[in-house]
Amino acid sequence: MTDFWMDNALQRVLSQPTDIRALRESAAAFLTGCSVETITDALLVVDALASTAYDQGRVPATIRLLREGSRSDWLRISLAAPGIQLPDTGTGFGTGLHVLTTCAALWGRSGDGDHAALWAHLPLTAAAPAVLPVAFTHGVAPDHRPAGHP
Repeated sequence: MTDFWMDNALQRVLSQPTDIRALRESAAAFLTGCSVETITDALLVVDALASTAYDQGRVPATIRLLREGSRSDWLRISLAAPGIQLPDTGTGFGTGLHVLTTCAALWGRSGDGDHAALWAHLPLTAAAPAVLPVAFTHGVAPDHRPAGHP
């Protein structure tokens, strides 16, 4: 299935497990310019939410990534599927629940019945420049330790 992609949003319909690989690739490309840590957290959350749809037999499902905020400083990842439920450690989804609680600033479930969605919000952090300029004084890098630090 192809992506629906705008400047600040990515959407994909998941209907079979092999769709997750293409979703990961699209999500990583969508997050170009973010730090490696941000992309890693986002891909872990995408995997956790997509896996929930398959674990609960709620496919086809629609997953969306949306940059929010005045400077696109937040990423909202949502999975919409009829009757989707929050992950539960009793259903064998303990790892995915751990991913949500560890990687997302906020997460939850909204809606009911045919209009249910799981969502997570992650802060977006820009990538550091590939090469950081370092000032050298007589071949020795300057000491950047705080005053009083040994």
